[in-house]
Amino acid sequence: MITKNTFKTILMLTLGLSVFTSYGFNTAEDFDISTVEFIEEEQEWELGFDTAQYLPENFDPYSGIISVKAINFIEDCEEVELGFQTGGYLPLGFDPYIQ
Repeated sequence: MITKNTFKTILMLTLGLSVFTSYGFNTAEDFDISTVEFIEEEQEWELGFDTAQYLPENFDPYSGIISVKAINFIEDCEEVELGFQTGGYLPLGFDPYIQ
């Protein structure tokens, strides 16, 4: 039995497919990427202060020299010991890794 919502969905899909075929894009071979108009918007960010005061002299973000030593790694800390069993405070079958 087809419900009212199922009928509406089938009708919308049929109309949607007919709209796409009416534009002449029946297959991937008919589509030409050069016909797509690409609009790139230039945004200038105004932070409200001069960033040059906070950067080193002769700073060039595009220089491409990256030092691995400049990266601060966070070291794993030891496991925290609470001093009591947490199982009594959690629901039965609790698994923190299941969504």
